[in-house]
Amino acid sequence: MVFIDNLAYSLFAISVAGFLLLYTFASMYLAYRKRSKDYSTYLKGGSIPLAIVGAYLVVMGLWGQFVWPLPGSYNILFYDPFVSFGLIMLAFAAAARMGGKMEYAGFMALLFGVMVIIYGIQGYGIGLTQEPIALLAMYFFYGVAAIFAFPVSLIADRMPGLKPGFWKGWYVMLGIFFVSLLIASLLAGYIGALAIPAHLLSAP
Repeated sequence: MVFIDNLAYSLFAISVAGFLLLYTFASMYLAYRKRSKDYSTYLKGGSIPLAIVGAYLVVMGLWGQFVWPLPGSYNILFYDPFVSFGLIMLAFAAAARMGGKMEYAGFMALLFGVMVIIYGIQGYGIGLTQEPIALLAMYFFYGVAAIFAFPVSLIADRMPGLKPGFWKGWYVMLGIFFVSLLIASLLAGYIGALAIPAHLLSAP
């Protein structure tokens, strides 16, 4: 049996990846607010599922770039950011697991975030989807979340020396990151659910 057109599951995968990131960082932040001294263990605990999902995104993204299972340039529009998201997940997972600085993974996320927004704008302008507004919004909010992952990574690196009354601007950045990633993950799940009937019918 030929394996083709896995778009619906791939969309669910990036939705799951987004919610995993939200859960991991939220758990660490809540532990910090409770004055817990071992809040960094939440990052290490989350690194394993983050790495598993990240590896899946990279492998399937590369597979899609080589095989082109989707119609025409949809493969470029979807699988380029797909691989990028997987690399971000792996970078954060490795930094969390090995106790490295999150800053560098966050900066990589920022660069990829700008790229994802550009892809979304171009895909919307060309009209490469039946859900243009949802696609543009998903790419935009994932891009914004990736951009704000950089200041969030700086916060994570500096948390051992931060007091609960630290600069209020960090709260704004954390809020933008969480809200953007939440909306993007919900949109990915929504578009994935809409894609299920058509992609089931496309199976041989």
